[in-house]
Amino acid sequence: MNTLRTVSTLALCASLLGACGGNQNAEAADARDARTGSDDRSGRASTSGSEALSNQGCSVESVYFAYDSAEIDDRSRSTLDRNATCMRGRASTRITGSTDPRGTEEYNLALGDRRARSTARYLTMLGVEEAAMSVGSVGEEYATGEDEAAWARDRRADFEAR
Repeated sequence: MNTLRTVSTLALCASLLGACGGNQNAEAADARDARTGSDDRSGRASTSGSEALSNQGCSVESVYFAYDSAEIDDRSRSTLDRNATCMRGRASTRITGSTDPRGTEEYNLALGDRRARSTARYLTMLGVEEAAMSVGSVGEEYATGEDEAAWARDRRADFEAR
């Protein structure tokens, strides 16, 4: 049964590759690197988070938030519109909210959770199955920023295939 699911998932990803555009993976990676810098500052393994989904044929990017906000802005909407195309029909995706290091641990965990939930709600409106998404928060656990530009990279929701 797992083999059938894997084959079905691979077939879906192959069909979505045409919809997402094969060259967009490199363009999305370049854009992401330009925003976040070329090295992985999250403290996580390089194959986790949003990168894990890009390895499956479509590029699914992290979304970023304003200070002390879980609101999906225009830039995030554009990213999520593209992400939804790649995520529809996926078996399971974990959305994890993160924050910059300012604020208490409890507040940041709650804010990261609100970011992940608002991201999942928006994706559900775009046709991604709610049951295929799980949400969580790491709060400030992986925050590395020491100034406003770096804190802006810490305020995000990441995606991981499950």
